[in-house]
Amino acid sequence: MASLKFSSPNNTLEKKIKNLLLYKRRTHKNSTSSKILDLLYPNKSYTIKQINSKIDKPYHYTKNIILALQSGNYLDNDSKLYKRQYFLSPIGRWFAICVKLDNISFQSLCILAAAYSKIKRHPQKTDGYYMASSFRDLFDESHDDDRNCISAIYSTRNITKSIKMLTDRNLVYWAFRDVLKFTPKFFGLLQKYDSDLESLADWNCKSSEKCKEEYLNSLSLDEKQRQVLALTVNSNQKLN
Repeated sequence: MASLKFSSPNNTLEKKIKNLLLYKRRTHKNSTSSKILDLLYPNKSYTIKQINSKIDKPYHYTKNIILALQSGNYLDNDSKLYKRQYFLSPIGRWFAICVKLDNISFQSLCILAAAYSKIKRHPQKTDGYYMASSFRDLFDESHDDDRNCISAIYSTRNITKSIKMLTDRNLVYWAFRDVLKFTPKFFGLLQKYDSDLESLADWNCKSSEKCKEEYLNSLSLDEKQRQVLALTVNSNQKLN
């Protein structure tokens, strides 16, 4: 994920944003964690012993990995005292899809989800286009008075890098400048993950709003009034 950029140093805000956006989390190819996520997707549940038998690792090693995944909110369990079964949380399901799509980064998946959700609503679903700037509008750059943007998360460079990961794997390609295109075949593949991609697209939007809230909460009263006024003016301009 991209490095965080803020208009002024604010370690508390930076920490909140990192936690909110699962900053720098990723699964490593062929790691035990990625194998467990892949094994459990989409709706399987197993005990530690069952998982261990399927991935063929030392039992205590597997147990530690599973507990670490649960601590990181990738896994949930059924809370039974004996023979407790583990299954994927929503976050775990998203990262399992990252594994299945040639181990793309989480931010790359966020972009795919945003594009998929948008294209799905297009009359020609399977031959759709997506403007990369739509994702940038949610998260791009630090505060910018000219653009009235206060999400303060990712730089243009790093968003472009995440898109390049998708194009390098031939998952999407550039149709025009700033416009990504899905092939019918790949769009059909993504439909297997429909509900998870839709939930991630919704998470993108909600996370963007939370980032803005956190940013506003970190400002002084005078700064906050100026930002709210800027957003109001910008919204009115769009309506007109």
